[in-house]
Amino acid sequence: MRAYIQVNQDGMFYNVNAFTAYEGFASLGWEIVKFNDIQELDEKNPEHVVVGGIGNVRKRLELLGIERKQGEIDYPPSLSQYYGRKIWKTTIQDIFANPQNWNVFIKPKDTTKKFAGKVVREYKDFIGLVEENEDTTIWCSEIVDFKTEWRCFIRYGQILDIRQYKGAWDSTLDVSVVQRAVEDFVDAPAAYGMDFGIDQDGHMKLVEINDGHSLGSYGISSLNYAKFLAARWSELTGTTDELRHM
Repeated sequence: MRAYIQVNQDGMFYNVNAFTAYEGFASLGWEIVKFNDIQELDEKNPEHVVVGGIGNVRKRLELLGIERKQGEIDYPPSLSQYYGRKIWKTTIQDIFANPQNWNVFIKPKDTTKKFAGKVVREYKDFIGLVEENEDTTIWCSEIVDFKTEWRCFIRYGQILDIRQYKGAWDSTLDVSVVQRAVEDFVDAPAAYGMDFGIDQDGHMKLVEINDGHSLGSYGISSLNYAKFLAARWSELTGTTDELRHM
């Protein structure tokens, strides 16, 4: 088996996620091939896992003629009971034109990472977001001041690992809530990140869901990270996951 892993112009792994993936796949005896630009790869075998930024991974799928049928999965309807706040869809132009609806958190809906999610409270917060000839569809959310946040790595319907990535070290996550949410996410992909947070009043809320194909490692073990990435890549490409039963 082979894993293509993204590097920078100097041939170094482009971030800690790439290095963690390298350690994981290498420990399994996989062939590691470095790449900088995904379009430099000549062969078209969909079984070979690609590890890199969202743009490169999705470009690889496009070059293989593979469409991501599920689209973005930030806030699945099946998990609405875990939001703990109002979340709705609108557009940049609509929210910009109605100042009475400001003081909310926004993030792109259909194009992940088109811009970083942010709170908009005044005109200057929209700089670089409002485009003259394009109206971006966004998620809007009531603002929540999360005290602590965790990323839960879910693989084939099981919690693979949980990593705290923000906030108070002495906060406690109720894992039973995570387990129930995993069970309720009936249309979940093979591997994804489920982020939960604790607000200032001690209430546990779902922050968001993240697709597993380019998800940050957040301190997960290299072996588990390789298993996680392989699961999502295999599902997307319709190939066999050689690591599924590990």
